[in-house]
Amino acid sequence: MRQGFSSQVRNKGHVHRVPRHHSVWRTATFNRRAQAPNTSAASQSGGLGSLSVLTNTRPVDRLRFQSILVFKHFDTDGDGKITAEELDRYASYSAERFGPVAAQFTPLYDNLRAASATAGAVDMESFIDLVREQVKLAAASKEFPRAVFKESELGRLGWDSALSPAEVSSALAVFRLLDFNLDNYVKLDDLRKAQGIEREVVADKLEDADTNEDGFLSFKDFLTSYARERPVVLNMLVLLAHTAVFWLVFSLPMLDVPVRAVMCLALLIKPQLVTGPVIKLYQIMRTVIDRARAEIEMASAGGRGAAA
Repeated sequence: MRQGFSSQVRNKGHVHRVPRHHSVWRTATFNRRAQAPNTSAASQSGGLGSLSVLTNTRPVDRLRFQSILVFKHFDTDGDGKITAEELDRYASYSAERFGPVAAQFTPLYDNLRAASATAGAVDMESFIDLVREQVKLAAASKEFPRAVFKESELGRLGWDSALSPAEVSSALAVFRLLDFNLDNYVKLDDLRKAQGIEREVVADKLEDADTNEDGFLSFKDFLTSYARERPVVLNMLVLLAHTAVFWLVFSLPMLDVPVRAVMCLALLIKPQLVTGPVIKLYQIMRTVIDRARAEIEMASAGGRGAAA
């Protein structure tokens, strides 16, 4: 039983799973199964029903399919629309999960209600757009993640996943929306209902992230599906930077022992004081190097074209 669940009993029966080692990033090109065209829908829309996937220019990413999970949770009658009452319930639901940033959602709801006044309900695409804007606002907010985690914990999460603070906040916003019980855990059974890319991610990464196989994922578990592989060079630079800082603290003769102890303790509690600047410097260097390489390649290509 997880901490914080003293009032709940979890079913521990699970089927043993063989760990998967293939990369989650192959999901960008996952096999899409062709669906049989809905002839009735096509006839009603002038024969273009089967081509809707081609005419839809909205992003087809993880957030889309995650938003659909939330949409279906609030579409209680399953008619593919969110009524005004259901939208009000979602507004209260999201305000409870986004905390300080929820005050910025008011214009979003006002615009959505005005746009859907004629139909009397909100369709799925409009709801997905709403969630996108909410996640975007949460990712840009410094108060939102700090209302959930301490700054030191946020630093560790960012370092372990090789993600920027905005990316961690974005993933946290999605996690909070999928935490339907607000118990700081997401049920794997809920995620298994996902479609498209998100279904592939659940199968590739999140199933194995549930290491104790109790059917629940913490945010740290959930974040593994967003994590990047950290370059070896960056790991070496961070290690060298930490070593240099500790050596400097112990080498400076003007520092008293208590001051050195406090400084070392601060570095241990907040390693991002060192890792943050190193990562930013590394990113700047990589950007400069990549740009220089691109310019050299373009110049070489231009030279070969002129010679031909």
